[in-house]
Amino acid sequence: MTRWRRSLQLLALAACALAIKPVAQASIARAMDLAELTAGADQIVVAEVVATECDWDKDHRNIYSTIEISVRESWKGTIPGDGRIKIRQLGGTVGDIEMTVYGMPSFEPGERALIFLRHAGVVGMGQGKRRVHWDSHGKRWLADGPDRSRLLGVDAKGKPRATEASQSEILERLREQVRILVGD
Repeated sequence: MTRWRRSLQLLALAACALAIKPVAQASIARAMDLAELTAGADQIVVAEVVATECDWDKDHRNIYSTIEISVRESWKGTIPGDGRIKIRQLGGTVGDIEMTVYGMPSFEPGERALIFLRHAGVVGMGQGKRRVHWDSHGKRWLADGPDRSRLLGVDAKGKPRATEASQSEILERLREQVRILVGD
């Protein structure tokens, strides 16, 4: 009976261990400055998010989000004739199942953003998307600074360092900086 009881205890312990699933909440991305984002992008646009849609991949293993944007301004690259681009990225929600990729940018229909794109994906994860909003007091458009809270900075010697919080910037100044970097 003791052996049976011990086996039952081990079975119960194994069942508990399997029921408790650790959740990883990390993505590692190197912090990129404006010059690196610009160089890494084949398109840089100010756009409005038209729609978002999430679906399973063909193997039903991963969820992908497709974000349709309508370009308001193009700072680099060519834009399709209809001014619309579809971004595809890992993560999203289908029914009751959510797949989160920490560090990926989120998009909401109606939102305006400055987006650095390469092959219809956002450069540098979340740092390649900056929400744009109207500052009614200053009568100008502002771009939020990139989300650097989960980024790994690297110093001149290649050692990791903390990244600084970023501030909102005047969109017109950012436009001029990017045009200089692009060579326009």
